[in-house]
Amino acid sequence: MQDIKEQQLFFMRWAIQLAKKGRCTAPPNPWVGCVIVKEGEILGEGYHEAPGKAHAEAVALEKAGRLAKGATAYVSLEPCAHQGRTPPCVNALIHAGIKKVVVPLLDPDPRVGGEGVATLRRAGIDVIVGVAKEEAEQMLRPYLHHRRTQRSFCVLKSAMSIDGRTAAEDGSSQWITNEEARRDVHILRAQSQAILIGSQTALKDTPRLDVRLISTTRQPIRVLIDSEARVPPDGPLADLSLAPTWVFTTSKHHLNRWETLGARVFLKEKIDLKHVLEILGENGVIQALIEGGSRLHSAFLNQHLVDQCVIYMGNCLLGEQGKPLFSGLNIPTLTQAPRWTLEDIHRFSNSLRLDFIPKALP
Repeated sequence: MQDIKEQQLFFMRWAIQLAKKGRCTAPPNPWVGCVIVKEGEILGEGYHEAPGKAHAEAVALEKAGRLAKGATAYVSLEPCAHQGRTPPCVNALIHAGIKKVVVPLLDPDPRVGGEGVATLRRAGIDVIVGVAKEEAEQMLRPYLHHRRTQRSFCVLKSAMSIDGRTAAEDGSSQWITNEEARRDVHILRAQSQAILIGSQTALKDTPRLDVRLISTTRQPIRVLIDSEARVPPDGPLADLSLAPTWVFTTSKHHLNRWETLGARVFLKEKIDLKHVLEILGENGVIQALIEGGSRLHSAFLNQHLVDQCVIYMGNCLLGEQGKPLFSGLNIPTLTQAPRWTLEDIHRFSNSLRLDFIPKALP
């Protein structure tokens, strides 16, 4: 029995690793991997590359061919049972003669929600649920959050010095971290479908907010939170050949010029950051990357909207007059300080990446 469990864990982890290949390209669909196995031998494998392309199960089954009959399929998420841009994956598994399907967890998408597993079982296929569940949940965390809340998974990203400063006294900040760490930032951008900044960052840095240091098939939406319409429609954000630009504002100032350029403008009486994430979620943004300055970061933190915090630390000191990582956080005493869980650490020579998630309440 132990050997069987170890084998199931091995092949599910294989499927999870395959799924990661679609991390940047599969959204708004989930990134899924599949391995077809018989008598301990892999007959076919695949992952879902992009919307409209074959799902992981179909890719793996095509590679396995007729040998798939009587085999076991390891899939990193419950197979779909609905007709979308491609046929239901459960149909392909049933028609191929798959004997057993192993999945780590059910898909919270209301179009699936256990129906995939139920359909397979009705067809006489043995289904095992729960293998490598925690690893699959971690890998799919943004997708699962989006489907459960209908809101974009919010990742706050910033770079700081050893003494917790994001810029020197004169405002200079390029570069706090090294080139290897900056390349990792572009991977994080490619994994996100939207990048958010505030007006102050837009005016001070005139950023491009696109993916440049790695190859990519599509660019994230650049989202400008500009309640007072301070940012004129010029510079990189106005160049829609680089990437789409969305503007959230409460003022009609510059509105026509942004729209003439092709930007999408959301005119609101008040900027509600939670509602911004909901609008992004409705438009297929699984993960939103907050790259704004300390004020925007603090606003998201104060409203408990941050689902992951990614801090890059460089090997420099910027002094007490340097710009703080956050501003506007009111924490009067240590007992009221929010605690976060350090989930991962990556080292890039003399720079670090620290990944935090909110600490679960007891």
